[in-house]
Amino acid sequence: MARNLSILGTSSNAGKSLITAGLCRILAREGVRVAPFKGQNMALNAFVTADGGEIGYAQAFQARAAGLLPTRDMNPVLIKPEADMHSQLIVRGEVRGRYHSRDFRGKREELFEEVATSFDRLASEYEVILLEGAGSPVELNLMEGDLANLRMAAYADAEMLLVGDIHRGGIFAAMWGTVALMPPESRRRLKGLIVNKFRGDASLFADGATRLAELTGVPVAGVVPWTPLVLPEEDSAGLDDREEPSTSGAPVVVVRLPHISNFTDFDPLRAEPGIQLAFRRSPPRERPRAVIIPGSKTTLHDLNWLHVAGWSDVLRRWAAAGTVVLGICGGYQMLGCSVADPLGVEGPVGGQCSGVGLVPADSIMQPRKTTRQRVGRVVAAGWEPVAVKGYEIHAGITTPRVGQHRPWLRLEGPRAEDGWHSADGRVFGTYLHGLFDAPGFRREFLSKLGVSSGLLADPVEEALDVWEEVLRRHVDLATVFRLVGV
Repeated sequence: MARNLSILGTSSNAGKSLITAGLCRILAREGVRVAPFKGQNMALNAFVTADGGEIGYAQAFQARAAGLLPTRDMNPVLIKPEADMHSQLIVRGEVRGRYHSRDFRGKREELFEEVATSFDRLASEYEVILLEGAGSPVELNLMEGDLANLRMAAYADAEMLLVGDIHRGGIFAAMWGTVALMPPESRRRLKGLIVNKFRGDASLFADGATRLAELTGVPVAGVVPWTPLVLPEEDSAGLDDREEPSTSGAPVVVVRLPHISNFTDFDPLRAEPGIQLAFRRSPPRERPRAVIIPGSKTTLHDLNWLHVAGWSDVLRRWAAAGTVVLGICGGYQMLGCSVADPLGVEGPVGGQCSGVGLVPADSIMQPRKTTRQRVGRVVAAGWEPVAVKGYEIHAGITTPRVGQHRPWLRLEGPRAEDGWHSADGRVFGTYLHGLFDAPGFRREFLSKLGVSSGLLADPVEEALDVWEEVLRRHVDLATVFRLVGV
């Protein structure tokens, strides 16, 4: 009889999201009907399901690894941090409200019912559910209201694996401390440890694995090597490794906003051999070939930061000198003339800030969020009419000023015209996330930088294939298969 398996981590960014994705892919290719699940996700990377629901991007990616279309039930609770200790709460794909951090505790039991209902629906459709944990499972002040870790594993009657990040050091303390702090009933569910992100010859850790098993009383089920692949990070902690350029080639900079969201948009670009992609908090000394302003969960706050950090003046100067400037979603709004929040959607009522001024348009925040998948094509002069596909997640509208209507994309369905482009072909803006996933669009965009695209159709799919082989070589899959009963 098939069983469920919970993948926990000693901390955030330990790698449990990618381990879960890899195991989803392996089990699916072994003929198992497997689905990913994360009861609660706290992240600014989001995805829109086919029916317009908003879930964490990590679960959408894991669904892809399993050969599935993402659904709302795969991540029933999504918390998106904002400024001033507030977060947006999304339940089963719909915005429930904006809450101060202290206000979430009182909603835990109500939310657990939502989580359990979503899990039950998935469990009725699939043989195995892989439950990803959130952060550390033994935060003692948070365990009582747990929605994704030990409580959820008990509800699902799931065995557990624990993932630790050896690259950041302290693997023995992290693993032992996590196991020691688990309640006895949870510790009995823990069947294996996975040491992740090991640099160098993994055989050199053989003695370490033995001592780790002796110390914790739990066998080591894998030592996974550090594997630099174009696979999505769940949260911005993973961006610390992307300050330096990804490769040699034409320099392209993504501005690392304080509340950057959906930076998974740029994973396909990160794999392109003809450019060097870097996420930067401050402007580099040398003018890059292109600058991208990404999405933001708190647009007004991050726009003000953009001004204070010196980006606005630099962007105007670089655009005049020939640098391509692209704004996506919140970044598109920031490139305009103004952003206003008269109803306090993001914070205090009546907030307003002048924009960078490269796009002759004004944006106004609205309480109803737009979440939908879109398809269409490029209609800008000087571009091939390449197909585009992506999704919108935004809480505002952007209106070009009189005489400045110059849409970049034409989409199917409502509000068919999207974005803006300058006559000189240097400045672009759009609300569409996921543009660079399409090889035709990516090739056309890079041609504007004087760069040829050197990739096959789907670099992320290629990376998933490599990741699958890494896990097959370095994880004790016999144990995994036994734990899930296949």
